[in-house]
Amino acid sequence: MPDVVRHVTGEIDTDVAGVVVEGDDGELVLLVSVDGHLSSHPLGSAAATIGRSSRNDIVIDHPSVSRKHAELTTSPLRVRDLGSTNGVRVRGERVEPGAVTEVDVGEAVQLGDVVVLVQRLAPRAVSGKPWRGQLLDGRLAEECARSARSGAPFAFARVHVDDASAEAAGAEIEDALRGTDLLSSAGQGRFQLLLVDTPAAAARTVMERLVARLEKAGHVTRWGLATWPRDGTNAEQLAAHAWTSLRTPGGVMTRVRALIEQISDSALSVLIRGETGVGKELCAETIHRLSSRARKPFVRINCAALNEQLLESELFGHERGSFTGAHAAKPGLIETADGGTLFLDEVGDLPRGLQAKLLRVLEDRVVQRVGAVEGHTVDVRFVSATNRSLEADIAAGRFRRDLYFRLGGVTVEIPPLRDRVDEIDGLIEAFIARAATNTERRAPEITEAARIALRGHAWPGNVRELRNTIERAVLLCGAGPLDSEHLALSVIDGTATGRVDDDLDGPESETQRASRATEKIPPLAPGGAPPNDDSLRGEVARVESRRINDALAVCGGNQTRAARMLGISRNTLQARMDAFGIPRPRKGSR
Repeated sequence: MPDVVRHVTGEIDTDVAGVVVEGDDGELVLLVSVDGHLSSHPLGSAAATIGRSSRNDIVIDHPSVSRKHAELTTSPLRVRDLGSTNGVRVRGERVEPGAVTEVDVGEAVQLGDVVVLVQRLAPRAVSGKPWRGQLLDGRLAEECARSARSGAPFAFARVHVDDASAEAAGAEIEDALRGTDLLSSAGQGRFQLLLVDTPAAAARTVMERLVARLEKAGHVTRWGLATWPRDGTNAEQLAAHAWTSLRTPGGVMTRVRALIEQISDSALSVLIRGETGVGKELCAETIHRLSSRARKPFVRINCAALNEQLLESELFGHERGSFTGAHAAKPGLIETADGGTLFLDEVGDLPRGLQAKLLRVLEDRVVQRVGAVEGHTVDVRFVSATNRSLEADIAAGRFRRDLYFRLGGVTVEIPPLRDRVDEIDGLIEAFIARAATNTERRAPEITEAARIALRGHAWPGNVRELRNTIERAVLLCGAGPLDSEHLALSVIDGTATGRVDDDLDGPESETQRASRATEKIPPLAPGGAPPNDDSLRGEVARVESRRINDALAVCGGNQTRAARMLGISRNTLQARMDAFGIPRPRKGSR
């Protein structure tokens, strides 16, 4: 059965004039979205011309579309550029004038600045066949791109029906939605909704009415909502937020997001703290996006990426002739961000010599270029991020205390992924959809064994590591389901314990680390060997035991070197050796 995205109509009023699309099973239609208005055009067997002129079969009234722009045929599905001014693009490549290019159903075609999409529709009546969400994943990405150009808001929602009557619930949802909304399925009882041209407040009202209707019909329902641009500006962010709000309405990140919304439109500087890969830059972007500075520049710089001289020039700018190679005056990033937000990533690595100069900008809002006599007044909000302990750097004399307090008007702590286990499922879904879109393939199903392995992993690299793991697994699983064997997780870095590497745990003592190193190690078989059962836990234990033995052999029994090779502390290594019954080598033995 082909993947289906249904256009639905119903009772909930909207100010947007929608087009109800109905047709015979398998009918092809062209969906066109222009300045927030969605229209649908049935495609027959004959070729259809598309353009701005009323003489075309399909008229698109947009200045970027030529009077006679393109021709579309359906058997096979092909598009031809009819000599348009702004071109036809398929898969990012421009079609040569007069040339013909094959396209797939559900694949976006760009005509000037307008994106069109050929869809294969199912009949409006619920047929009992399962919906599929594959096409809606791509449609979500297209809606993000359209809103980035037009600024039109929209919402993405997930609805989970936790009872046996999922098909009846699908019919209820279909009847309740509006003509411009899209509905698809992501599995039994799991529905995805795209609420086009819908602001955040209106989207919540739509969803509350929909859920009330489902519950009145006796369905046990959970739902999550993400709105553009408040909760994200790309498909990955929106999908993850919708799933997360569905799974963990009172989770730790809910409180973090509430704090972000509360502080976003203030003038206070913000300091974002958290481990590498937790999403500090995304947090900074969200603060800017939700602020009144959203239409002004968001400028970022990595303070650890440049030496002191280059960093000073990049931040503050320079005058002509101020140093060798300064052939022309150049404004710095602080000036470039005037009216907007400057994001200082890895601010803990800012050289001591530049800290006093940055402090002056924060206090006086005046920036002075290298080699300049006078300064320039700027209106910039500073958002900084670090994974370091700035308190320890202050005590060691590496960071100025007064700068620390000026940067940290408000501090946002982003918890590591190991403390947000309930979010992992949502991130998995989002990253699988993204990887499938990037590789132009169907999103694979994920097995329960793979989910268990992903939930139990320590994720020392946090969200970034999870994203890379999923992208690699989607590539390795081919056309089959994504299973635990495709994950290639590093077992020794904490999967067996469900915790992060010991060296990343901050001030925790070696005794505490050693004691929890054995928290979740599976029971041992007689004689101290790892269990011989075929469970996932048994397999993890066997792999970990073999890795420890191999490291000890390579390091000639030196436990300190072996622990360093494995990326854990010596105490943790010894605790796991004891748990697995691995004898400790004697000093001097090889």
